[in-house]
Amino acid sequence: MVRNGFAREVTKTEMLENIARSRELGLVLNADNVQRRVNFMCHCCGCCCNVLRGITEHGHPNAVVTSNFIAGSDRDRCKGCGTCSRRCPIHAVRGVPDPDPRFRKHGRPHVDESLCIGCGVCTLQCKSGAMRLHKRAQRVLHPETTFERVILQALERGTLQNQLFDDPGSKSQAFVRGIVGGFLRLPPVKRALMSDALRSRFLGAMKKGAAMQGKQRMTEV
Repeated sequence: MVRNGFAREVTKTEMLENIARSRELGLVLNADNVQRRVNFMCHCCGCCCNVLRGITEHGHPNAVVTSNFIAGSDRDRCKGCGTCSRRCPIHAVRGVPDPDPRFRKHGRPHVDESLCIGCGVCTLQCKSGAMRLHKRAQRVLHPETTFERVILQALERGTLQNQLFDDPGSKSQAFVRGIVGGFLRLPPVKRALMSDALRSRFLGAMKKGAAMQGKQRMTEV
């Protein structure tokens, strides 16, 4: 992107300053969904980001992979200012009626856990410290590398057979691709391979298969 004039190179210090500035502005930091070799980091606002608007305007709550945290409000510490509701970029925090005089104007903040992505923007804007991030009951599993992310996405979408047998001109591969695709699309099979128990073994087998085909570099991406 730098070579083609769509971006410019910055120092590590300048990037850290950009992140600090985004934090002050209440922007959402969206990164590549991998643990190693992250390819990008977006600084998003709820009004311009098409991905975040997919949640708020088009009803796609899973458009962004959530973090392992979720926002929650401490009723005793909350002053009912309504800042968290106003600053949430995806409208996951709403005021609900409450007889307490503190919440008469803006309501008591309630977090919609089906929408909250755990970005932490609301917690940074809460001066009373009532809004905090808590660990989710169910841990979010992030792929270690881009290779793992692509494989898991293909399995989830039912297209993994196209990655395994990728020669469109081979009739034998087309036949096997159809059989394997039907097998992998079976709900019990898909659930098993995506489960915590078999997930790492499945990805390990995929890496070995890629190495046997001389595609070791792909597994390191």
